[in-house]
Amino acid sequence: MEKRLSDLSKYELEQEIRALHERKRKAEQMGMVSEIEVVLRRIAIAESYLVDPKSFKPGATYIVNYNDRPFRLKFVNGVMGWGTFEGETTEHAIPLSELSEVKA
Repeated sequence: MEKRLSDLSKYELEQEIRALHERKRKAEQMGMVSEIEVVLRRIAIAESYLVDPKSFKPGATYIVNYNDRPFRLKFVNGVMGWGTFEGETTEHAIPLSELSEVKA
């Protein structure tokens, strides 16, 4: 039975991320677009277990790796940051590994 990402050690997470990158490479070679998207999301979530959630400050503005719009963080729950994109009211959950602090 496969272990949950939250149960893996840092070393095991790094191994899982490497395996996922290989799986993504194979999906790209076969032209499996939906598989690529699923694997990319799993990579982002696995990488989020390697960052310190305490380093993310509610109320701060971040940039999401795949989106140039500012993202205002409301709170962190586990490895997900919850907040809104500029100009929106709908809350989104973004893996912490995809958030980059806005440079002032």
